[in-house]
Amino acid sequence: MKKIFLLIGTLLFVTSTAFGYSMPRWGMTSVDVYVPENQYTGTVQRAFNTWAGATGGKMRFRFRTTGFAENNAPIRVTFKNEQAPYYIVTSKRFETTGYFTNMDEGFINRGLLTVYTIDRKGEAINTDDLYGSLLSEIGYILGLEKVYGDCNVGEHKTVMCQNNVGKDNVITDKDRDTIQKKYSRSSEDIKNKKSGN
Repeated sequence: MKKIFLLIGTLLFVTSTAFGYSMPRWGMTSVDVYVPENQYTGTVQRAFNTWAGATGGKMRFRFRTTGFAENNAPIRVTFKNEQAPYYIVTSKRFETTGYFTNMDEGFINRGLLTVYTIDRKGEAINTDDLYGSLLSEIGYILGLEKVYGDCNVGEHKTVMCQNNVGKDNVITDKDRDTIQKKYSRSSEDIKNKKSGN
């Protein structure tokens, strides 16, 4: 009987570990982020720095404003002085949308974050609402999955909850645990995976 419980425990551990890495991750610990300067720049930087803190120092972001960075930074932020398209609003992402490009198996090389600066009432977006939405989108750009279902209560609470995007502006213990597990592999592990070993 003990062997059965041991086998089940091992399978659960392997399954949860594999799930933690099912989404790609960045293969570098310091990533340049191009952020144009305007009244929302500080909010964007704050959201990135919140995630950096949640990784426990495993990820850092350097903010750039030069023309070179606009074309070459691994993560680029753009601001659009308009309302978010209908498909974003209906998917509960009210102010932002983020994408990443996975160019090497298991690793993200580029991220794009778009901020729509006009809300659905035709007014300038509120920075507190924007911050909450940014936390979810940046989490996605870092390789965390959107979470569906019962993900807004107690130990299940996460800023990645699809039904609550933009409504919470706090990284939870679950978020910290998830991001730290995702980025816990050593630089040697990353090097070996990139070289195919």
